Parts: sequence; C-alpha cells; structure tokens
Amino acid sequence: MTDAYAPEEVIERITALTAERLSHFERLRIVTPVTTGDGPRYRTLDVRRITLLCELTDDFEVNEDALVIIMRLLDQLHGAQGRLDRMVQAIDAEPSEIKLRLSRRLQDPE
Repeated sequence: MTDAYAPEEVIERITALTAERLSHFERLRIVTPVTTGDGPRYRTLDVRRITLLCELTDDFEVNEDALVIIMRLLDQLHGAQGRLDRMVQAIDAEPSEIKLRLSRRLQDPE
C-alpha cells in the first residue's frame, strides 16, 4: 500500500471530492499536499482528513469558518496526544520508584 497519492487518485478514492473542492480545501490551508518530483502528493492521513472534510460539509453542513476552526482544534488535539504519548513512554522508561512517586503525585489533587 502506498502512502503518496496523486490528486487524481484522491479524487477517485473519495466519491464526494472534486478537483475544485480539493483546491478549495488547499486554499483554506486545511489540507496541504507534499511536493515531490512527481508533483503534489497526499499522504494516507491527508486522505482521511479530506474524507472528514467532505463529511463535515455534506452531512453536517459545517460552514467554511467553522470547518477551519474544527480542523485547527483537531490538529491541536492530535499534537497534544503525541506529546502525552511521548511523556508516558518517558515515564515508563524510568525506574520503579520514580514511576511510583509520579503516579502518587498525579493522583494527589493538591
């Protein structure tokens, strides 16, 4: 399975998507293709994002301004989740006594 789709491939995969709609999402800066020697390419994550954008606008009639806000919030949430995952991995790598102390501190409401 590839992780670099040409615009035509993305349009073919997402039935609600047109070239104009894809360009509109790009102009709103809520989808940004990767530039390659073969032209613009979209990652699997981008394809999922575009699918969500189509669903939000078609099924829930989300307007353009709200769409931009929703996607920014999702990006922030995704970033926070990544940082939290790294923090959990860092704590997990610590000795047992440190993990226990941190666990107690996190449970203490102060």
